[in-house]
Amino acid sequence: MKKSRYFSDLIKNYIEEVDDLVTDSEGKSVLQKRLNEKRREIDAILPMIEFSPEMVSVIFYGAFDFKSPETMQRVVLSEPGDAGFLAWAELESELTVSNWATPLIESSLKVQGGDAFMVATAALEFLRNKDSMPAPLPEPEAEKDGGAEGEEGDGDGSDDLNEAGADWLAEQGFDPLDR
Repeated sequence: MKKSRYFSDLIKNYIEEVDDLVTDSEGKSVLQKRLNEKRREIDAILPMIEFSPEMVSVIFYGAFDFKSPETMQRVVLSEPGDAGFLAWAELESELTVSNWATPLIESSLKVQGGDAFMVATAALEFLRNKDSMPAPLPEPEAEKDGGAEGEEGDGDGSDDLNEAGADWLAEQGFDPLDR
């Protein structure tokens, strides 16, 4: 999907931030727990919208449904300060907002830059859901087939990717996986 340089850079950081929240050091899924913690701390983290908006935007993970992909496409092609960058009041009617997010939106709109932040946040969620850029994947489960495909692989190159990942982990000092 085409996007402005602003959103091209920001979505990468946003996806990385979400990815950081997905699992704990033991590989357990903790995304919802961490999002809830950040949501409770909204007043403390709102000042970050000026220099790291993606670190705050994640509190709105899953908050929006989009009525008009065309409107969202126009937003992601623009940048804050551009004539085509909508105000939150204009964009809000193009969204369905989860009830839990309403107080967070109200808090965000009270701070300087909050309006542009909310528009950018909705655009990031749109890109996370609609863009071809891969989103973070859940932690893989233990191999189910035990390598039944042997050396032939599965034809999509995932064996090469798995091998490269295993090699990288070994370089970082982790014990190699038995294959």
